[in-house]
Amino acid sequence: MPTFKQTLDRINELVYSTRDQILRGLDIFTNISLLTSIGILIYAFGADLEADEVSRVFRWLEAMIGIFVVDFLIRMLYSLKRIAFIKEKLLESSLVGIFVGANFLYLIGIDVFYTLFFFTPLTDFRNFYEFFIIIYLFTLFIISTAQASRFLTQIQIQPATTFIISFIVLIFGGGLFLMLPAMTTIQGSMRFIDALFTSASAACVTGLAVQDTATFFTVKGQVVILILIQLGGIGIVSFATFFATFLSQGVGLKQQAMIQDVLSVENIGEAKNTLRQVIILTFLIEFLGAIFVFMAWDEKVNFYSPIPQREIVSYSDKNVKIIALAQKEAKTEKPIKKDTIETKLDIPIAGVEDSTSTTNVMPIAGEENDSKTKEDIKPKEVAPPPVAPSKELNNALYNKVWYSIFHSISAFCNAGFSLYSNGLNEDVINRCYFLHICIAFIIIFGSLGYTTITDVFSPSKMRERMKMPWKQWTLGSQIAVNMTVVLGVGGMILYFLLEQKQSLAEKNLFEQLVISFFQSITTRTAGFNTVTLNLSSITTATYLLIIFLMFIGAASGSTGGGIKTSTFLMLVYAASASIRGKKNVEMGKRTISPETINQAFSIVAFAIAYNAVCIFILCILQDNMDIRQLFFEQISAFATVGLSLETTPFLNDWSKSIIILTMYVGRVGTLTLALALTKKVASTSYKYPDAHVMVG
Repeated sequence: MPTFKQTLDRINELVYSTRDQILRGLDIFTNISLLTSIGILIYAFGADLEADEVSRVFRWLEAMIGIFVVDFLIRMLYSLKRIAFIKEKLLESSLVGIFVGANFLYLIGIDVFYTLFFFTPLTDFRNFYEFFIIIYLFTLFIISTAQASRFLTQIQIQPATTFIISFIVLIFGGGLFLMLPAMTTIQGSMRFIDALFTSASAACVTGLAVQDTATFFTVKGQVVILILIQLGGIGIVSFATFFATFLSQGVGLKQQAMIQDVLSVENIGEAKNTLRQVIILTFLIEFLGAIFVFMAWDEKVNFYSPIPQREIVSYSDKNVKIIALAQKEAKTEKPIKKDTIETKLDIPIAGVEDSTSTTNVMPIAGEENDSKTKEDIKPKEVAPPPVAPSKELNNALYNKVWYSIFHSISAFCNAGFSLYSNGLNEDVINRCYFLHICIAFIIIFGSLGYTTITDVFSPSKMRERMKMPWKQWTLGSQIAVNMTVVLGVGGMILYFLLEQKQSLAEKNLFEQLVISFFQSITTRTAGFNTVTLNLSSITTATYLLIIFLMFIGAASGSTGGGIKTSTFLMLVYAASASIRGKKNVEMGKRTISPETINQAFSIVAFAIAYNAVCIFILCILQDNMDIRQLFFEQISAFATVGLSLETTPFLNDWSKSIIILTMYVGRVGTLTLALALTKKVASTSYKYPDAHVMVG
């Protein structure tokens, strides 16, 4: 009688004889199944389905999960070392274990999910169960993305090219998502150009909006925007590489080179470890930021949930029928027609005190008479934005948590998106000064740059400096921190002095200092605002100050845009060295290489030329607007700031396209874009005779 080992050897021999054919077939079948499940999930998430349709869709998703489990078990069977296979794919093994365990317990009469449901404050078991299914499939998608990222090393393109292509994919993918019916509160789908604009603004962490985030998008749409902000802030390639390392999939040199470019890491060998620290610190800071924001909300602050227009229409129709019936019973001599009955929903409209008397007024530079209506000043070829859908009061704890998380991530990624129609200038919110300080410091952390964050705040670096107090931050970290302090304090003082008779006129000293501090910080990259911004509410000097701070932007390696603080400082030192006749540019007892100085000059030259061309084109496309509005909008988009002089919703489609391109160029960086689009010279080993050219 054969022993157990002999039986196992015979099974292995039989299995391995068909191993290659089976695994090739599994690869094809699994990829098709994964794409199918993603399509079904998008349909379930984005289509406006009835409850029965949703249940049927999730039955298909459960079947797709079953296919994944079977695929995993077959691969484990064909593995030479099954225990090692399970340890190597620990996360996937855990998912399979959860699936198998839950189904086994269900067969013996124990419903795990229903049991867990009893320990939650939720009331709808279906939503609870569907949430688990979505998380399960989303985890599978992350695993597949991490595995696919290994094939980047096989693509013969530059790391910079891969980086900029990833943002194009992210922007267009996000735009298609936002066009799904369930993403917006309007009936039907969002216009493509508006969806693309919103996606670009979120992925490029800008904050310019053609539609009100608070009321135009449903909670699902807001979640998509938040995901775009997070992926755009760190970079989709960075996320894929991080999960590849976390899942022990291995990272190639090309991936490390891309991370080196994204995070501005000096040594390619440190790219992988730096990325891990960046992701962990990012989530930690956003988590702590959400806690502080949660505690900073004033008791008088209200939180809202968007209401789809179909629900408003249904509510209105019901009111119409009730009123018509009452008129019939009262035997009115002249019954009111159904289409002339005025119905007023007892629902607050976003950013509007009285929803029955609102008019959209086109902001015109230098216009002091606010009594003009939209019809008097509406420019040609510019359609006004649609009437903002309503929102309902929702002060539930989970909604307060959602608001805190959204604003924390938006602040750290320097995105500037808010769930309030007027941003932080909303009534009551504009007086929550502790909230303003919390968000300002979250913005500062995000604007320092990832390498600076890891150098200054990572536990390993802090322990190292405690053991060796003489060891300083890197030169890049010193530049980032010092420039943040100088520009932040300098901008605060100038704003405080310039706005004494304008936006700060009716504030006390403490309020003036907080507002000045916040506006100085947010102007450089974030895009939140606690005061009204238009040409009549700020002085011309303040307007120029904001333009200057936006153009400089945040630190290198951060989510902010602009020419970057290090670039600006390099120009200052280079100009100083040139004037003083110094041969080398020295900074912090270090000599800055000529290549770095040339790159700094190239970045500034390209930025000035690009913005000049775009402003010229915008002046042609938007001849109804003041050039100061267009200039401000263009610089804000290029610096990925997101501040606007109430101009964005009134841009025509061609102008929106220019701003979309500008936000993209500002996010990926002029230098990265130039490296991707240009071909390096074959040789630099020759030199022509020197020539003298007059300059200046």
